[in-house]
Amino acid sequence: MRHQAHPLYLTTSEVAAQLRVRPSTVRWLIRTQQLTAQRIADEFLIDKSDLVAFIDAHIIRGHPECDDRGAE
Repeated sequence: MRHQAHPLYLTTSEVAAQLRVRPSTVRWLIRTQQLTAQRIADEFLIDKSDLVAFIDAHIIRGHPECDDRGAE
């Protein structure tokens, strides 16, 4: 039986599910220091606020002069 992480922390599997990637991709993001994590025994734990910051930093936003209506 695996223990659940503290509610403020997510496991690599939980982060992978949220990002819709494989857990190995999350570990790569951690190794390349793109995502901050704490290593506890054999598991990486990611603070929810670090995940939110990562997502915010990687959102592609549209150009302010463009809108969803297309060219008129």
